[in-house]
Amino acid sequence: MYVNERIKNAVAALTDRLDHNKTVNSEAVLGFDACIDNIAKVVKNHNDNTGSVYFDRSNEFGEFLIGLENRSSGVEISTKLSKPGGNMVIMANALGKLGIKTDCIGTFGLPEILPVFRTMSGNCSLITIGETITATALEFNDSKVIMFDPGPYNELTWKGIKEILGIERILKLFSGKQLVSFLNWSEIEHTSQIWEGIIEEILPYIPKTASKPYFFTDFADCSRRSEKEIQSAIALLGRFRDYFKVTISLNRNEAKLIAMALGVSTDCSDEQFIRSLFSSANSDIVCIHRTEDALAFDGHEFERYGTFFCSDPKILTGGGDNFNAGICYSMLRKFDLFQSLIVANAVSGFYVRTATSPDVNSLIDFLKQNI
Repeated sequence: MYVNERIKNAVAALTDRLDHNKTVNSEAVLGFDACIDNIAKVVKNHNDNTGSVYFDRSNEFGEFLIGLENRSSGVEISTKLSKPGGNMVIMANALGKLGIKTDCIGTFGLPEILPVFRTMSGNCSLITIGETITATALEFNDSKVIMFDPGPYNELTWKGIKEILGIERILKLFSGKQLVSFLNWSEIEHTSQIWEGIIEEILPYIPKTASKPYFFTDFADCSRRSEKEIQSAIALLGRFRDYFKVTISLNRNEAKLIAMALGVSTDCSDEQFIRSLFSSANSDIVCIHRTEDALAFDGHEFERYGTFFCSDPKILTGGGDNFNAGICYSMLRKFDLFQSLIVANAVSGFYVRTATSPDVNSLIDFLKQNI
């Protein structure tokens, strides 16, 4: 990979700062999804010499399914890994590995937190508000398809959360935090109502600090949500800005869907697109993470940085959540926008290659070895 002088200087500055100060005196609270992820490959056939042969590309599997029209067939999957999942859980675990003390409010099981979630970083404190769900992620080398029944997610309401935790405990959880992050707006049916409850009943009673803390969100796949619902959620981000510096992070498809809901044209350059999306998104920073690169705009600077692409990933599910953890970690460390994209892509790149989130030492080594 061609590396220009700006990248070399940025990485040198990053690794120097990380080497000299590996701890972060920041705390976060995240919500609200938690599930059990079963990571699976789809079996194409069996080979006498090598065993199972898998569908490597999603379009190949799609063509196989199309060929089954008017016929019945069985599809064999091979579960490679069962682990804690959910956008909030994966991002929280990644933040914890990087040294951020993180309170996690999510569907970890009732009446007790399920043992699978006890494998998360020791920096994560788990607070359960509901039964969990199970998701099966069919992974290909180029993409993934996640299948799930939202079940308990549909039961989450602001009233229910208050009944389980109580207002005083919720106030304590949100007080003194430098980062608040709500993930997976799309898959939790009553998310907007929960957000509104927190805006009206919690945030006005949190003591204000000299500088605004950060609010971070990733809507996740909102293809099943109406344009009106998306518009309402974006409007709520404007209300969060009364209390926080707001960042929204989107993948390529999510950015397109939100742009359509907001009437933003996608027929333009990347920089024009993210600038136009920024003007409508009620956020202080907009990030778009894609397979080949990531973009960011903060109202002043536009930045782009290529990903640490891996042609043979060990895992894909959670790559975006690790990117998000890298962005939030960078904000808490006060890295600039370009440095933040480098760190976020490095955290994601390490995860995709190893199926685990990096600690600070691993992050430093990864940056030094791959630039």
